[in-house]
Amino acid sequence: MHYWSVEGAEDILGRRVRVDRLDSRTLERGHTKTFACWVWISDVASIPTKHTLAVLPRGAGRVEEM
Repeated sequence: MHYWSVEGAEDILGRRVRVDRLDSRTLERGHTKTFACWVWISDVASIPTKHTLAVLPRGAGRVEEM
C-alpha cells in the first residue's frame, strides 16, 4: 500500500513518466487487483508495462548485536 499514491506511482514508473492523478477506482484502496493512473509522457512506448516488487518478511536484513 506504500506505493498506492501519486509519489509511489512516479517511483515505480520512472523518471520519464509524470503522474497527473490516480484514477477514482484506484483511490478506494480496497480493490487492489488493478492500479490505474493518468500520466503525461512524450512517447507512449516509454511507459513501463511490468514492475517487480519484492516484499521481505518483517525484520529481514536486521542484524542482532553480538
